[in-house]
Amino acid sequence: MFEGFPREMIEFMLQIRLNNNKEFMSTHREEYERVMKQPYYGLIEALTPVALRIDPGMEVRPNKVLSRIFRDTRFSNDKSPYRDHHWLAFRHAGESKDMAVMLWFEVRMEYISWGLGYWGENRPAMDIFRRRLISHPGDWTGLLKTLEGTGLSVEGEKYKRLVPPVSLPPPLDSHYPMKSLYISRNSAPYDVIFTPKLVEMIITDYETLAPFYRLLRGYYELSLLEGVS
Repeated sequence: MFEGFPREMIEFMLQIRLNNNKEFMSTHREEYERVMKQPYYGLIEALTPVALRIDPGMEVRPNKVLSRIFRDTRFSNDKSPYRDHHWLAFRHAGESKDMAVMLWFEVRMEYISWGLGYWGENRPAMDIFRRRLISHPGDWTGLLKTLEGTGLSVEGEKYKRLVPPVSLPPPLDSHYPMKSLYISRNSAPYDVIFTPKLVEMIITDYETLAPFYRLLRGYYELSLLEGVS
């Protein structure tokens, strides 16, 4: 049963940031397993039932859901070999994470967040999203009403030169130019991660976001079919 992350995890994350080298990790491997990896595995197991209710085809194996501690430095000027944080991402099994719809949770030293969205910029699916905003605006406005009073907010980067049709009312006109799309909670008190209450809060939000997952998942699947044709 997940009882919360150990407070030592935050100190260990800081130590990785300050000592980001193989020597440090080789001598602190057991501590990493105890205060970071295994607690995340516990949280993943606690969230697995709600993830499978939302999508029975969801990937739930902890080693596939949890981010890797190793960084891919091939195309980065920063050659630090390790991340100083982890995140978890539930997505449909057997698919690349690129552009997939995911339910995520993340702890950084500076903040915590969780929510739902596309992994990266999924232009094909977002093009379908824009078409549906015009042809079936009620699909999106109806879902947006379920977010009222929840503290969850629609976020994402926007195309600066993509002008929405004049027929789209607020807030659809502000969502139309989105390059990336996610719905997240960024307002939770940081200390909740050290308590069992964290699981309850995430489950409540995931259940609220379930209809959004199914809608965005549908756009993603349709984009794959259009790509084939």
